[in-house]
Amino acid sequence: MALTNLIPARFLCLIAHLVITVTLIWSRDANVRACLSETYTDTEYNSADVSLIIGLSLSILFLVIEIIGFMSGVSMFIHPVGLLSTACHASAAIALSLYLFEEWPCYIFWYIFGFCSAFPAVVEIGVLIAVLGLKKVR
Repeated sequence: MALTNLIPARFLCLIAHLVITVTLIWSRDANVRACLSETYTDTEYNSADVSLIIGLSLSILFLVIEIIGFMSGVSMFIHPVGLLSTACHASAAIALSLYLFEEWPCYIFWYIFGFCSAFPAVVEIGVLIAVLGLKKVR
């Protein structure tokens, strides 16, 4: 019974993570300033801004890959992958919300990115390769 609730929970967590990531792209100025010292140059600001834009763009790319794998049905019924994805993206939604509102420094974003975006995306890509490329039975 609990596994049937995993599919909508995974979908909602993926969408929540995507919405918060897009919101961060729109309002990243405060987080970029939190990455810099009290006196910073325009070059330092632009460098931190570009770095954050690249990370957020990669997050969106990874989320799109996961949504495609999920919505196509390839990984929808593989429960360990669904549980991992739900846990990672729920954690990401909470952590990125705090990152946005508390104006955490930029280096914390990269930890969130690694554990909550890159790791589940690598697992999803592995599932896509196994199911579609190698024709492994689920």
